Amino acid sequence: MRVMNRPDCLQQAFNRFGVTISAAEIAGVSQHAAHEAILVLLANREIAARFDAAHGHPPEEADLEALLEVYEAAARKA
Repeated sequence: MRVMNRPDCLQQAFNRFGVTISAAEIAGVSQHAAHEAILVLLANREIAARFDAAHGHPPEEADLEALLEVYEAAARKA
């Protein structure tokens, strides 16, 4: 498993989707691979509620994949 090593890019991805996540929330998933980190964050009830408020629906698999794409693109540029 490759550990997610760009917390700034993870925060950028969520920000781009209109969802604020804290440094503490990111730190809680820092030992996971990016896909798993996003999955864990979206499973968090508070983060899911923020996502729902921003998008009008709870996070779905397509949202996970879209967040992962944004994260990976940002990580490549960094």
